[in-house]
Amino acid sequence: MRNHVRLILSFISFILIVILAACGPSRRPGPASGAYFSPVDPPASRYVIDARVDVDQGVLEGRETIRVKNTCSRPLGVLAFDWDFGPSSSLEVSLPGVKLFPPADGLSDPQKRPLFVNLPEPLAPGAEITLSAAFKVISPGFKEPTTTSSRWYPSLWWDGLPHHDAFSVKVDVPQGWVLALSGRLDPKTGRTEAAAARTFGMFLGKGMTTASREADGVLVTSVFTEKGAKAAAICLETAADAVSFYKNWLGFYPFPFLTIVPGGSGRWGGYPVATGIVAIHGLETYVEGESPRHWQHITSHEIGHEYWSEWVLDPGDPASLWIAGGIFADTEYMTVRGFDPGRRAAWMGNYINAVPMYYDTTLDVTPDQEARVRFDRNNIVIHSKGPALMFALDSVLGRDVFLRAYKRCLRDSGGKRLDWPGFQRVCEAESGQSLDWFFEAWLRSNSYLCYAVESKTGRPADGGGFTTDVRLRRLGTMAMPVPVKAVFEDGTEQTACVDRFRLITGLRFTSRAPLRDVVLDPEGRWAMIKRPLKPISPAATLRLANGWDPAAAPDVYAAVRNEPAASPEIWYRLGGELFGANRTADALDCFKRVEGLDADPLLRFGALGWCGLLEDLGGRREAALSDYRKALGVDPGSSVSLSGLNVRIDRAWLEERLKTPFRRESTLSLPAQPTSAALESIVENMNYANEGRNPLMVFEKTRGLDLRMSGFWFKLGLMLFDSGFYRESLVSFDRTAALEQTGLLAFTSWVWKGHLNDLLGNRPQALACYRQAMKLDTGESMRHGQYRMTIDRAWVELRLNVPFSRTT
Repeated sequence: MRNHVRLILSFISFILIVILAACGPSRRPGPASGAYFSPVDPPASRYVIDARVDVDQGVLEGRETIRVKNTCSRPLGVLAFDWDFGPSSSLEVSLPGVKLFPPADGLSDPQKRPLFVNLPEPLAPGAEITLSAAFKVISPGFKEPTTTSSRWYPSLWWDGLPHHDAFSVKVDVPQGWVLALSGRLDPKTGRTEAAAARTFGMFLGKGMTTASREADGVLVTSVFTEKGAKAAAICLETAADAVSFYKNWLGFYPFPFLTIVPGGSGRWGGYPVATGIVAIHGLETYVEGESPRHWQHITSHEIGHEYWSEWVLDPGDPASLWIAGGIFADTEYMTVRGFDPGRRAAWMGNYINAVPMYYDTTLDVTPDQEARVRFDRNNIVIHSKGPALMFALDSVLGRDVFLRAYKRCLRDSGGKRLDWPGFQRVCEAESGQSLDWFFEAWLRSNSYLCYAVESKTGRPADGGGFTTDVRLRRLGTMAMPVPVKAVFEDGTEQTACVDRFRLITGLRFTSRAPLRDVVLDPEGRWAMIKRPLKPISPAATLRLANGWDPAAAPDVYAAVRNEPAASPEIWYRLGGELFGANRTADALDCFKRVEGLDADPLLRFGALGWCGLLEDLGGRREAALSDYRKALGVDPGSSVSLSGLNVRIDRAWLEERLKTPFRRESTLSLPAQPTSAALESIVENMNYANEGRNPLMVFEKTRGLDLRMSGFWFKLGLMLFDSGFYRESLVSFDRTAALEQTGLLAFTSWVWKGHLNDLLGNRPQALACYRQAMKLDTGESMRHGQYRMTIDRAWVELRLNVPFSRTT
């Protein structure tokens, strides 16, 4: 009976599912299940594009043809476009006499990329078609003084697999605007041509100048503003030299064009915009007479990625081979040219400095594992450990073999995807040896390298000369054949390697003269830490492995406070974050521990300054004076900035603290009639928290002034909130919201207006503010570490149900 009832219920459930599916919302236009697929190696298509940009309207529109040949063994019945469809982005695709997209019954809702296009007849293997497309995109970005994009045209999408296509492009832009494209202009046709490009980029800039230079068949162009002209000139000169260097060294340069365009406003480095276009940040920050090294480094680095990323394609997720390969190239350029002999050590430094934090620095991880990381994995692992692997491999294989493998990858993998396993196979083929032991350690483990010379003894040899015995011990968790150089008094040298199979390696040298010194890793190709990590519990190791957000500092402290061997770097960071969480006693405990460990001199100096500051805040003046004097005794001659405070500890600051105790409140010097600029400068140098009545004093001075800097009002609003002046804080956020109509600051200002109305008992007004914030949501978040608060959409949704309070 029960089985019979269960059968009837199952049948009813099935019928309901069918009915609901029939009555539910229609699916977006797309292929039948299983109809779309991407070939293992996507076909190289040819794009012929004609477009125009209307900067007044913020519109780009154009037409294109795409010739695509089915190079795989299966018919292609469905193609996909990397393009959105909606009010601000349209697309029409057709074959001669046949409209393919949008479908005949139209589209009622916007569609996100990819857009699927069903072919009237499957494209047979070896067959070719030419698609026609008309497209239009409306974006406020086209109204900006600069626009940079690699996705401005509809392109065929092959499951996101990188590949090369050919292009012939013409884009009309208004007079007075400079256009840069991923190709080389054919003066006869007026079209920009690229025989092979991963992405075809566009840069559009108003009121800019260009300068060009031919370098071994490569047209190098720089785009710049008048203010950025001097930095751009260095970049252009460096680019021309680097292209010639790389071409001579590697045997070829992959593209006949290279364009350097301005990036962001600060000196953040650079990035590859698209094939043949690189952006360099901060060109307008050039200081007369400064060293050209920064610009040489960034330029040569981004050109290295024309080989690794634009020519050889990295399919990894997260991708890292292209970073490591490009860095190896720019390091070679900078060191051989003599511009930066220490470039190799600088690249490895972030990784070496991070090892004592007990971070998991495994290179080859899944996207889910990477998403859990809370430290700067991009710089520490991708941009530092990745190159460290390449430098170590160069040492293991020897320069000749390594360069054969490196050049073979560039020669054979142009336009193809190459990942770490593929790179390993090439290195094994060139060296004739298995390299699993090497790549497992560097790619797929968190082990670290640490060796030390345990002893060195020399004695006269029976037949004349000297015999020297050197004993080396492996102190780290990674075993590698690190080179060891013995230097003798007569200037001669001998080199051997550590035995990677042994914990202790004994080396014997015979020489004509006594030993002068023993040097580990004489060429600086190995990322080694100086001291081994001390053991901590598995629970503490697990808690530290992925790093942590500042808001989690109390939990991390609880996990490691009974681990006396934790590194000074961990205690120092926790101290600053616990101070920000108003856990001053725990913060003091952390900084006291730094003093008792073998810490870097600057770290010890900063920790002692912190100790004095915290003792002052606790009213323990004698203890504070003692710490200040200790800090002066270890002064390294530099300064330390304190997180969460507008304080920089140096000798002058410490000497002042011997006279005057530290107070959280800033010492204000408010003019009777301050100017807007004066008030902005004062607020900029104030602390976000614990300023007492200072924010109110500043607020009262704003009356009658035309202050139009949204950042000023936003920070003042936060300080007023912190000090409990809610009405004045609400006025400040009102001013911010009036100045910022869109963007993250507008969204967050409305959220704070909601907070303050809640605190003032105006719940209906608070709800109105939260709803307005939802309309302005950018998808981004703003974190207020001092309150352990992250404002995002989820936060606002919670506030719609639960009023904000100081204990929230």
